[in-house]
Amino acid sequence: MADAASHEFNAADDATFLSLASSAARVGVAGHGLGVCLAAAGFLGLIHPPFHLPPHAAPVIAATCLVGAIPPFLAGRQLRAAARSLRAVATTEGDDVAHLMTATDSLQRAFTTLIVMLSVYVLGLAVVVAVMFPRGG
Repeated sequence: MADAASHEFNAADDATFLSLASSAARVGVAGHGLGVCLAAAGFLGLIHPPFHLPPHAAPVIAATCLVGAIPPFLAGRQLRAAARSLRAVATTEGDDVAHLMTATDSLQRAFTTLIVMLSVYVLGLAVVVAVMFPRGG
């Protein structure tokens, strides 16, 4: 790493930041894609419910898909913001620490969103199982 007083990273560090930015951007795009697919599945389930499901199950599953679409879409957005900041660390001069702190903030928000996403998915799975396999019947 470069001299701490200059707050500039060296070429090897910049390569690491660019690699991390590329990974964060790819995962961000995948998060957007997952969110769009879940939202499409939810809307499709509301418009054209599967005939093999019990009538009360289709809207619940569709709503679960719609709610489940929000966290990966948000996490994808946050990861892409982190990628932009990480790329700026490597490609600009003079503001490396500020860009790195912005990236860190975006990553923290993305991780928090992913924790929420996992919680929503566990809750959603429990709801779907309860609807698909009601007690006593």
